[in-house]
Amino acid sequence: MYHKFTRLAALALLAAPLLFTSCDKDDDYELEGAVTQPTFTFSAPKSVGLTTEVTFTSTGPDAFLYQWEFGDGTTATGKTVTHVYKKSGTVQARLLTSYRGGFSTSAPQDIALPQNVTFVKQLLTGTGSKTWILDNASDATITVGTEAKPTEYYAGGKAGDLPACQADDEFTFSSTDVYTYEAKTETYVAATPATATTPAVPAACGAPRSGTSDYTFGPAVGDGYAMIEFKKAGTFIGVTDAPDLTYRVIDITEKTLVLRAGKPNGTVFQMKLVAKP
Repeated sequence: MYHKFTRLAALALLAAPLLFTSCDKDDDYELEGAVTQPTFTFSAPKSVGLTTEVTFTSTGPDAFLYQWEFGDGTTATGKTVTHVYKKSGTVQARLLTSYRGGFSTSAPQDIALPQNVTFVKQLLTGTGSKTWILDNASDATITVGTEAKPTEYYAGGKAGDLPACQADDEFTFSSTDVYTYEAKTETYVAATPATATTPAVPAACGAPRSGTSDYTFGPAVGDGYAMIEFKKAGTFIGVTDAPDLTYRVIDITEKTLVLRAGKPNGTVFQMKLVAKP
């Protein structure tokens, strides 16, 4: 995907100088010499809440266009730009520039972003443990889609639409990496599609599936501030058919939490939760 994007960006940048050089048939511009490889500097990463701001500045010759790749899947244009990272760890940034003689790409530079995982975990677990419930007071409590569009397959229901046996579920995370699911009297079990030998089973409230699992907590792979990975098969949050055992923290405050179940290259379930009063 990266190489495909780079080729498209390069073609776009190469086309730009053609617009300038073909505006007037009487222009006698000539192609300049070898295209200079762009260079850039960046500011020290600045933490702003759960995000990190970095300002990038081109330090090479003036160009027609500047295309930045920030190393987190996002891009921007401009000679000087400020980017907000929503992750931690090391990313590689680079700059593509377009000149009359063509385009060129800088050498990549590593950007060391501060670890915010510890702060995220403190918000998740509180002083020792913290209990969350699905946010049934909001629209689109649970959606299904892709990494690029989490609502692509199912945009979610209206506020108050969750079945009672799902709305009363409690999900508790401890600072010692233990997760507890309390289903109360029933668990809302997702529908099962038909197979060649068995009929489809509709979604319904069923026997409670309360239980616990150890988990690991670290930087997210893909979107998100952090990632939870359960160690016990069958463990879930919110919906029983969520993919994998992986949940990423997409957003979090003292009282609200957005989780995304699944890995970046597959189907994802995104859900809104609130801290239990």
